Amino acid sequence: MSFKSVDHIGITVTDLEVSVPWWSYFLESDPFMQGTWVAAEIDDYVGDIVGYPDCDMSGAFWALPGGTVLEMLQYHNPPPGRVDMATYNAGNTHLCLETHDIHRDYQRMRGRAEFRSPEPVRCAWGRYEGALTCYLRDPDGISIELIEFGQVGRPFQVESPFADPYG
Repeated sequence: MSFKSVDHIGITVTDLEVSVPWWSYFLESDPFMQGTWVAAEIDDYVGDIVGYPDCDMSGAFWALPGGTVLEMLQYHNPPPGRVDMATYNAGNTHLCLETHDIHRDYQRMRGRAEFRSPEPVRCAWGRYEGALTCYLRDPDGISIELIEFGQVGRPFQVESPFADPYG
């Protein structure tokens, strides 16, 4: 495989005016870049990349652990539609973030997010045995998993040749 790392994770949202404050609170940081791109005013290479010539969009970008970027986009043209965000639907994805204190994060987000369980759940078997995890949803229904590993750490780290992609 010739891939070195994950550069960014892109999520399309309904309204950045709602999503930016929510995600800034959740991530405990503000976006490092935010703006609106109108195809008629710029070289529309983005429209060529995504396959929607003359697309207009706004975006916000946050730094995530490990050097990955979270890219949040709101399309203005073409006008966005909605998909069924239930996690069991094919094509649905989720972002999983490791936390040092899942109970703190759970309490901090209580009342701001829809949690899928009444409290973090301890994994009872398998590679994640002993880890605490929970799912929550942002205002658009985007699924986020929080996980707190025990002393053993990330179970799949030992199988990954990408533990240090630059080492």
